[in-house]
Amino acid sequence: MFRGLFRKYLAIFFSVVIFFVFNLAILGTNIYTSQKIAESAVSINLSGRQRAMSQRMSKSLMLVQDNMLRGQSQDADLRELAFAVNIFDTTIRGFRDGAVVTGGDGNPVFLVQVETEEGHRIVRDAYEIWSPYLIRLQPLLRSPDFSIEELEDAVAYMRANNVPLFDLMNALTFELERSANQRANLLWWVQIIGLSAVSFYVLYIVFIAITGLIGSDRNLAKARKETGEILGTVKEGLFLLDREYRLGSQYSKSLRNVLRREVFPEMPFMPVLEEMVSKEVYENARDYIELLFGDRVKEALVTSLNPLSQVEVRGKEGEESLYLNFNFNRVLEEGKIAHLLVTVQDVTELVQLTAQLDVAKGQSRVEVEVLLKLLNTDASVLRQFLDNVGKGLAQINERLRSEDDSEKARLHLLNHIMRIVHGIKGEAAALNIEMFEGYAHGFERELVGMREKGEVRGEDMVRITVLLDGFYERLASITNIAEKMAGSGGGVDADERYLQTFVGSVQNLASRIANDEQKAVDVVCDLGDIVRLPRRIANELNSITIQLLRNAVKHGIEAPAEREAQGKSANGEIHVECKEVERDEYEFTVRDDGRGISAGKIRKELVQKGLLSEEDANALSIDAVMLCLFEPGFSTAATADRDAGHGVGLDVVAEKIMRLRGHLTLNSKAQAFTEFKIRFSV
Repeated sequence: MFRGLFRKYLAIFFSVVIFFVFNLAILGTNIYTSQKIAESAVSINLSGRQRAMSQRMSKSLMLVQDNMLRGQSQDADLRELAFAVNIFDTTIRGFRDGAVVTGGDGNPVFLVQVETEEGHRIVRDAYEIWSPYLIRLQPLLRSPDFSIEELEDAVAYMRANNVPLFDLMNALTFELERSANQRANLLWWVQIIGLSAVSFYVLYIVFIAITGLIGSDRNLAKARKETGEILGTVKEGLFLLDREYRLGSQYSKSLRNVLRREVFPEMPFMPVLEEMVSKEVYENARDYIELLFGDRVKEALVTSLNPLSQVEVRGKEGEESLYLNFNFNRVLEEGKIAHLLVTVQDVTELVQLTAQLDVAKGQSRVEVEVLLKLLNTDASVLRQFLDNVGKGLAQINERLRSEDDSEKARLHLLNHIMRIVHGIKGEAAALNIEMFEGYAHGFERELVGMREKGEVRGEDMVRITVLLDGFYERLASITNIAEKMAGSGGGVDADERYLQTFVGSVQNLASRIANDEQKAVDVVCDLGDIVRLPRRIANELNSITIQLLRNAVKHGIEAPAEREAQGKSANGEIHVECKEVERDEYEFTVRDDGRGISAGKIRKELVQKGLLSEEDANALSIDAVMLCLFEPGFSTAATADRDAGHGVGLDVVAEKIMRLRGHLTLNSKAQAFTEFKIRFSV
């Protein structure tokens, strides 16, 4: 089988091999040339430094002479001279022989030997000037007790050769730049030629594939036409039955009339049969069909045992029973039983089966929609989301097993579960995974109902367990899809891909909530530093952003007409920023230009909910009023929906800030802005 496939697709196989060979050749050339360009960059940098060092030596030497004539100390100038001489000498030796020298940043770097003939000439000429120069400088560098004659000799040589030496270093720089440009041009042409060749082979592979597909489609269409003509003229119901007891994709045109109901490919057969015949006949027929699919029994020996020969079938209400005859014949593929060819007449309509299949179709559509959305989600972010969900559900499961079963402990557990479920809902909403968001929202609503009763009973704990099982089922379903998607990531850098997903999910969530609220919002993200953080911290900030974004769009940003009446732009703006303010110290900010936080509204809500008297509420300081926003169950929303009203969002934010060991600063001004600023250390 494999040999036949190989021969059939030989051209495609060799084309793919050549494609990979070209890619490897281009990659190898790019790596080699890039390495050489990097070496050239080091050489150019150090040759430029040589020009500067030649001038520093001249300047230091002149200062030594001047200070000596004035009777002043030459120590600092001699140190500067020694430094410049050492750098110039080791570097020019590196250009001549290749060596490890001090780089421009003060760290050791390998300087390759100049490779061009012109470069060798320049270095050789420069060394002929430098060698005598270095000899004249040695008395000044060895001891501070040098003579005036030795100094004047060195200065005189410097004056005579400084310009030529500088010009040679300048020429060396130009030569190295010319060589680097040649390598860059070579790399450019290699890439152009290589990519052109690769493109040609890709087009060739596509051409071969399309040609083969066209031929296969023609043959398949011809075969289908012939099969259709046969099945369209036969008078009996005719279909294939596979090992899973489903109809094949091809069946006779008369089958619908014979069965008196709709049929379709891969329709389950046994539920239909169970509905039509008695229980005893059904059980015998099931055993008989199973026997036919077995390899041990010969077909001729069991033909007489067919329980569906001239079998009575229950008709519809008001109709008489029908007698149908089912004949079964084995169909072999490569010596093994693959199908049963079934001939049948007169079958009743499959009402119950049709209803079940409609449900199955609906479930299939949901799974397809989920798969399409997951395919648009970055695989690493999806895996992190599923991992967070798994950990959250594990925490809930562990707490449900806790031995403490007091009323107070149950209420505390309920608030803890609500924070986890709300966090899952927020992340799912940001990733647009409606299966999780919708289920989490329903879960959250039931938890809110339990909390509003004022007591959490044992049956409530049982209900939470049932809801938790539903979460696990959805987690397993999406995890299975995610595993199939594993390894499908593109060539984008992981940090860049993570940042794009972070920003995209935030902006998509804001747009969705704004549309629901009939508002207009622009989200401006300045999150370049977030990729420098550990993923654990970045994911916590992502969850915090989701909660604060919901609050900003739902509570802070005004409707366009209201904003324009206040002299603002119709579109609200939310700014999300993460920056490193000091070493390993970060500041994360979410700021909106909405209506701000109303302390009066919070006090009024505290009174209406019966949490405080009017006198006590008015006595609260501004800081105490703001802290109420972070209490479990507190919300100023008039109604509860999937984005607000359950009093969980800022509770989640507070918990995550504590987990980061961060410090929150909340600033707000009426009709101007609300700003959440979180400072934390890594």
